[in-house]
Amino acid sequence: MDDFSISIAYDPAEPVFTIGLAAKKIGVSPETLRLYEREGLLLPYKTDTGRRLYSHTDLEWIACIRRQITIHKLNIAGIRRLLALIPCWELKPCSKEERKDCPAFESNYNVCWQLDVTSAKCAEDDCRICNVYQTAGKVGHLKEIFELSLKRVTN
Repeated sequence: MDDFSISIAYDPAEPVFTIGLAAKKIGVSPETLRLYEREGLLLPYKTDTGRRLYSHTDLEWIACIRRQITIHKLNIAGIRRLLALIPCWELKPCSKEERKDCPAFESNYNVCWQLDVTSAKCAEDDCRICNVYQTAGKVGHLKEIFELSLKRVTN
């Protein structure tokens, strides 16, 4: 092996795709991705000049959103509502004391990364790399996650 071999590390969270390429890979228009962003479902990385970049993780999340819409017949409001009901405090995790003053814990309509004001624990975190946002894109079916969460609360 020569001294010039290069090892390239793969990071699925690294934002590398432009909005046009991301849209093409998923089979939607760039405007659809902008809509998901405006609706609070998607948090693209933005460069200093405002250019949106997407990671492989983002593409998985966009594909999940598309499945919810096309296969499971949910609209954007329905997806947002289900996301809001996923217990971020369990994924983070947060103590009962921290939950007491947390707007995300109290909200049934917005997921934590959609709120302007969050708990003190989350205030300085980058939502794009937060476990809650990263987990949202890995769920196969949001309704199943909600049902599991509901069972924990009622038991």
